Amino acid sequence: MIQLFAIAAVFVVFLGYHLFGKTRPGTVTGILYTIENSSALIDGQIVKEGDTINGATVVKIYRTEVEFRKNGRLWKQRVGQRPRSAWKNAPWC
Repeated sequence: MIQLFAIAAVFVVFLGYHLFGKTRPGTVTGILYTIENSSALIDGQIVKEGDTINGATVVKIYRTEVEFRKNGRLWKQRVGQRPRSAWKNAPWC
């Protein structure tokens, strides 16, 4: 039941991202955290640990933040937090 609620919450965030589009590229808009299989919603894409998005690798997904690596830089970013400068070399800039 809790997992179903979490999936529904991620879906609502995903719809909000596409309908309102007020987030900056590189923004973490949602996290679905489970001990075995977590995922995050970033730039309208669902990603898992080890995936790459806009040149940044998702190192670890925590309950409230995602850890990234790009060009040797490592950083954590919370849901809704303004994207770090490491995103600047992404293809959309």
